[in-house]
This record gives sequence, structure tokens and C-alpha cells, in this order.
Amino acid sequence: MSTAKVKINIGSITVEIEAPIDKIEEAVKNTIAAIKTAEPQQTSKQPAVQRKPVTCKRAVLELVEDGWMNNGRTLSEVVSELERRGFSYDTTAVAHVLLDLVRENVLERLGEPRSYLYVNKGMTLKTPQVPSDDSTT
Repeated sequence: MSTAKVKINIGSITVEIEAPIDKIEEAVKNTIAAIKTAEPQQTSKQPAVQRKPVTCKRAVLELVEDGWMNNGRTLSEVVSELERRGFSYDTTAVAHVLLDLVRENVLERLGEPRSYLYVNKGMTLKTPQVPSDDSTT
């Protein structure tokens, strides 16, 4: 018995069907029905909102506005959080943005070089209180 090959394009889906000639019509109908039922599931997997490209500064400002920088963050933590949120910026670019925001009094930089913490301006870091040895109160 000879077979037939049919290639079907529906939207972004391409299917190639090979079946005996007397069964090809049934195979095509079944395939089209399967594609139509699977198509709504595919569209639901796509993100509902696609992010517009934004500058590195705008992405870091989103972190500040969300309060994510309230507890003080290192440069590497900021870069990791940006990547987690779907932004990929070079570490040096993020470092320059953080320094600019410090100069603009948006952020405060605490600590030593190569281990700075960046924190929202006006937010104080919660450091544990060490009780004094002075027993006179």
C-alpha cells in the first residue's frame, strides 16, 4: 500500500503527516483537531506583559522604589536581583548607576571599598545593639 505525506502549517505550528492514502484524510482531521485544542494552552504559557527595554538606571530605580534596597545591598546582590527580574546588565554598568544614585542622594553608600552596601537614603540599617558594660543606668 502506498503512503502520502502532507505538511500542515497552522499559526506557528508545522506538522508533517505520513499515512496510507486511504487514511490520510482522517489523519489530517485528527491532527488539525489536536492542534486547535493545544493552541490555547500554548498562548497561556507566554508572559502576559512583555517588558519594554529600560535603561540600567531605570531598572535599579525600580529596585529602590520597590523598597528592595531598604536593608542595604551589595553590588553583586543588585546585579543578581536585576537578572532575576529579567534584566542583564554588566556589573560595571550597575556599579556606575549605583554611584550616580549615591551622588544624587537617592542612595547611601556604607562600608569599605569593594564591600560597599547601598541603602535607600534615609533608611537606617538595623544593626544589633550591643549592651554596654556600664552597669550604671
